[in-house]
Amino acid sequence: MATSSHITLLRRNLLRLLGVGEFSAAAEWHDPCATCVLSEVICKVCNLCRDLDLCRETNVNTDGDVPVCVCQCGAPYDSQELEWRLTEAMNRRAMAYTLQDLICARCHQVKRDNLSTVCDCAGDFSLLMPVKEVLTQLETFKSIAEYYKMPLLLEQIDFHLNNM
Repeated sequence: MATSSHITLLRRNLLRLLGVGEFSAAAEWHDPCATCVLSEVICKVCNLCRDLDLCRETNVNTDGDVPVCVCQCGAPYDSQELEWRLTEAMNRRAMAYTLQDLICARCHQVKRDNLSTVCDCAGDFSLLMPVKEVLTQLETFKSIAEYYKMPLLLEQIDFHLNNM
């Protein structure tokens, strides 16, 4: 059985073979797959409560040509309820983007007044949550809506994407 010191040594040696510094940004692991977790989804048949990652879910059957997530007991989850929860999550993220604070790029202080165009330290203000992050989340929601055939969610995502 490998101990943490063996794993650390193996990692260090592999990074050395790749020519990457142990503490560089390139040595950090980043998940290549998008994720969208709906927390506490309850099965109506067996009352099992679990977190459902719609991007990585392996228990999927098809109802006609529509993919449906399935509980461990074999019962399908209500697709309309999942669509509603995704719509709510997407609307919360869009609202968080709209109502976010501005921060100074130089001193990292939150903008306090509405009239100033620059910070007291003469730094420019920038968004706390970048547009790229929001667009990535919306694209993830869009791929889920297209795969699981959720028309209401897809319509709202298109609305948000056209208005950004």
